[in-house]
Amino acid sequence: MPVNFIDCVSCIRMGNVEEGQLLRECEYDFAEDALDYEVQLTEAREVRFTQALVEPLSIGSHIVCSGTPHEDLPWFAVNIGCGDPESRRGDIAVHFNVRLPQCYVVRNTRRHEKWGVEETTSYRPFPFKTTELFTIEIVVDEKETLCAVNGEHYCSYSHRNPSVVAASWVQVTGVRDATLSIKKTDIYPTLALTPPEVPTREFVNCPVADTEPICRPNMIASLSHGIPEGHQIVISGRLRPMLHSFTIDLMDTAQEWPRPNILLHVNLRAYAESQLDRQLVVLNAWLGAWGAERRQRTARLIPGTKSTFRIMRGTTQWSIVADNILIGEFEFRASANGIKAVRIRGDLYPETIYLCPISSSPVGDM
Repeated sequence: MPVNFIDCVSCIRMGNVEEGQLLRECEYDFAEDALDYEVQLTEAREVRFTQALVEPLSIGSHIVCSGTPHEDLPWFAVNIGCGDPESRRGDIAVHFNVRLPQCYVVRNTRRHEKWGVEETTSYRPFPFKTTELFTIEIVVDEKETLCAVNGEHYCSYSHRNPSVVAASWVQVTGVRDATLSIKKTDIYPTLALTPPEVPTREFVNCPVADTEPICRPNMIASLSHGIPEGHQIVISGRLRPMLHSFTIDLMDTAQEWPRPNILLHVNLRAYAESQLDRQLVVLNAWLGAWGAERRQRTARLIPGTKSTFRIMRGTTQWSIVADNILIGEFEFRASANGIKAVRIRGDLYPETIYLCPISSSPVGDM
């Protein structure tokens, strides 16, 4: 049978090789591929394990699901719901849906057979891989549900209607070897590693000691001795090329949940009026609830570059410096002696973090 070619205009001929030729017999059948995918989705829905709740979920309820994704099942989900779970018409308060081909996780709620708006943002890169064991932790808080994967906080999901506290069952679909555990906890994530200790240096840009811990994105680090007056915490790292936002929190405990008090919350928002030449800096504190924000458009950061941030403790206030430029000041709303941890989230990827005295640190004008 002769082989027909499609020739491109002005193709380059090199002996028996012609650039720009496509074999007609090798045309890709997208319709067949889509049909195979739909068949796989149907099979994934049929693979399910449901566990009824002995008592209602409440603050501190802890759901742990483990299993291994398989290549022939393109997605899996952990559902917390009420009604008849087998008819697929029951309400789902929390739908944690892992879509392996697309490499993202959808959170949603289904009420009266209608889905709400999907949420897909997260604090970390997609953590799931086929044939690799995973552990998902879900803990119920007062206003939201927190989800961790393999011991690291992944996302939060605000309660909708129906609320998760009205659920009567937990179901896992698309995982053949799924295991479920439902109990109470007083810490989350239970599989988290011990936070590293922030080291102390004699001065800014002091040589790095071999004993200093390795930094990573979205990290929590301990400040066992706090930040003494006249000292500063220095964080150097690279900004994400598609800069959106990041936060630096000084907290009273080195944990995700129960929610710690945040004595200083530094939030840079590059997405707000991004056409302006300076980014928005929002300063606040969480002491059981958020206080009044302090906003100023004072940061001038370049996405994709390395930046250094200093948070200095004065007598009555914090001073925040970015690349030697003062970008904000924030009065103490609680005793600064209560600082015991620092948390970095978002588009700042830390490379070094340490404490040192403020003396001789350069500071420019805003």
